[in-house]
Amino acid sequence: MSADQGYIEIQKSTQSDRPVGLVHFFNPVTVKRNIIANFSGSAWSALMSLAFVPFYIRLMGVESYGIVGVFSSLTAMLAVLDLGLSQAMSREMALLCGDKSNTRRIVDTARTLEVIYWLIALGVVTAVILLSDFIAYRWLNPERLSRDTLRQVLGIMALVIGLRWPVAIYMGGLNGLQRQVLVNILSSVIATLQGVGSLAVLWFFEPTARVFFLWHALIAVIQAIAFRIALWRSFSTDRKGTFCKEVLHNVWRFAAGMTGISMMATILTQMDKILLSRMLTLTDFGYYTFATTIAAVIYRIVGPVFTAYYPRLTTLVAKNDYMELVDAYHQGCQLMAVMILPATFVLAFFSREILALWSCNVELVENSSLLVSLLVIGNALNGLMHIPYALQLAHGWTKFAFYTNVIAVIFLVPAIYFATIRWGVVGAAGVWITLNVGYILVGAQIMYCHLLVGEKWRWYSSDIGRIMLPVLVVMGVARQLMQSNLGGVAETVIFILVFWISTIAAFFCAGNLHKRLNFNG
Repeated sequence: MSADQGYIEIQKSTQSDRPVGLVHFFNPVTVKRNIIANFSGSAWSALMSLAFVPFYIRLMGVESYGIVGVFSSLTAMLAVLDLGLSQAMSREMALLCGDKSNTRRIVDTARTLEVIYWLIALGVVTAVILLSDFIAYRWLNPERLSRDTLRQVLGIMALVIGLRWPVAIYMGGLNGLQRQVLVNILSSVIATLQGVGSLAVLWFFEPTARVFFLWHALIAVIQAIAFRIALWRSFSTDRKGTFCKEVLHNVWRFAAGMTGISMMATILTQMDKILLSRMLTLTDFGYYTFATTIAAVIYRIVGPVFTAYYPRLTTLVAKNDYMELVDAYHQGCQLMAVMILPATFVLAFFSREILALWSCNVELVENSSLLVSLLVIGNALNGLMHIPYALQLAHGWTKFAFYTNVIAVIFLVPAIYFATIRWGVVGAAGVWITLNVGYILVGAQIMYCHLLVGEKWRWYSSDIGRIMLPVLVVMGVARQLMQSNLGGVAETVIFILVFWISTIAAFFCAGNLHKRLNFNG
C-alpha cells in the first residue's frame, strides 16, 4: 500500500485490504501497561549493560573492551540479514490476533518465519567465522593483544551472534501479540545474568575477552530457549504450525521494504565504527566504543515508546480511524520528546561530571566526555523521528525511509572519512548530528506531504518545540551554576535536581499530555 493510498483509505473510511474483523483495538489500559513495562524493562537492561562497564574496562583493559565495539558493529551489520522478518512478524501478529479464527494462520506464520530465521542464524555463524582471519590480521590494529587471540575471540563472537539471532523473531511475535510485559520480564532476567555474570567470571576466573564472550555464549543459549518457549505458549492452541509458502507471499513486500531500510540504517549507524576501527588503534577505538555505549542509553528510552505505539498505529490504520490515529500519533510524539529530551540535555551538558562520578577514571573521562555529549544529541534527534517512522510502517510505506537512507549514506560515508581526518573522532560525531538534523528539517517535510497532511506544524511546535526549549533553557542555567567550584556530593545533588526540574518542566510544557497519558482516568 502506498502512502497516498493509505491516507485516502483512512480519510474515506473505506474497507482496508484486510477484514477489520481480524484486528482488535488496543485499549488504553493495554497501551499504558505496555509503556510502563517497556520503560521498566529497558531501564533495568540499561542499568545492567552500563553499570559494570567501568569494571570491565578496569579488568580487561580499554583495548580488550574495543573488541566489544567490534562485536556490536558486527551484530548490527549482520542485522540486515533479518530481511525485515522480525518487523513483519510483529505486524502480522498485531493484525491477526484479534480473531480466534486466525489461530491456524498465526501459528503457521510463526513456524515459517522461525524456520527461516534459524537457517539465517546458521549462515551468520559461518560468515563471521570465515571473516575472522581477515578482521584479526588485516583490519584491526591491536597494540598488546595478539592477532591469534583476536581470531579466537571472533570465533566465539560468531557463536554468540548466531544464538542471539532467532530471539528477534520471538520478540517480534510477542510484541505483536501484546505480550510486552512478558518480553520485558525475560529481557530483564537475561540482562541481569549477562551483566552480573560477566563481571563475576572476569573477577573470579580470567579477565580476558575470551572468557567474557564465552559467558555471553552461555547466556545466549538460555535466552533463545526462554523466548521460544514464551512465544509458543502464548498461542491459544497446541497446534505446532507448518512451514507455509503463503505466509511468505503475504509478508514479502513489507519484509523486502524493511530489508532495504535495515540495510541503509545499518550503514548509517555503523559506518563511523567501521571506518574508525580501521583508522584508529584498538585502544582509541575502545574509548569511542565506550562513548557510543553511554550515548546509546537514549535508545533505551526510545525503544519502549516505539514498541508500544507501533502496534497501536498499525491497528488504527487498519481500522481506518483517522481521528484516533492523529491523536495517538501526536500523543506518542509528545511522550517521546518528554522522555528523551531531559535525559539528553543532562548527558550533553554534564557528561564530564557524570562520567567522573561513575567511572572514577580520569583518562576515560578526558578521552570520551566530549564524544558522549555529541553522540547523545545525535541519538536524541534520531529518536524524535521514531514515531513518524512508526506511522510510515503502519501504512506499509517503506519506500520513503529506504530512499531517504540511501541519500543519507551517499552523504555520510565521505563526510565521516574526511571529518575524521580533519577533526578526529569528534568530527565523526559531528557528522552524525548533521545527518539527523537533516532528517527533522527535510525528511519530515516530505513525509507530511503524504501522511497526516496538515499536522506538520503541530508536530514541530507542540510535539517538539514546546518541550525542547524550556528544557534547553533550564539546562543552560544549570550549566552556568555548575561553573562554581562545587564538587562531590553537592555536585551530584545539583545534577539530580536539574534532571527532575527539567523533566517536570517538559511535562508542563506538553500541555495536558500528563492527563492524556492517564488512561485509567
